Amino acid sequence: MIVVFKQLLLNGVPDGARKIGAALSILEKDGQVIYFVGGDNYFSYPQGDRQSRRFALASLMENRHVWASELETELEIAHRTLMNWKAQYWKSGPGLFFRTIADKKPLVMTAQKSAQCAALLAQGFSAAEASRKAGIKESTLRKAIKRDAIARLAGANSASE
Repeated sequence: MIVVFKQLLLNGVPDGARKIGAALSILEKDGQVIYFVGGDNYFSYPQGDRQSRRFALASLMENRHVWASELETELEIAHRTLMNWKAQYWKSGPGLFFRTIADKKPLVMTAQKSAQCAALLAQGFSAAEASRKAGIKESTLRKAIKRDAIARLAGANSASE
């Protein structure tokens, strides 16, 4: 006969920790955010690390340590946002939250595309015409112009055309 015992979590909440739900506590101390499940340290990261925060909350929900509705109320994060994070965690795993810029989708506005658009604008084409000729969306070109990613040559039309 096999006997299975469910492990009990000790409910020790560290001083200054914020209790959320039945098992989760969050402590912010000395520039760190520390998540406790029961009395055990579950995960920690430096304050302001948004990627780690998303990962920690998605992982806690996926492992059923806390419900999205509890986090929504206590941390004032939209329920839909929390559910999206959880779905992303489930679909793509934890690595999704820690991708580097090089791992992300390739940029549309490459240096070559930027130079091509700058030349078209310098020739007197409007932003709409330049984007069509360059094969990119007009909104992409306008955003690049707005953040000064397109070298605007003297005599080029303005982005508001």
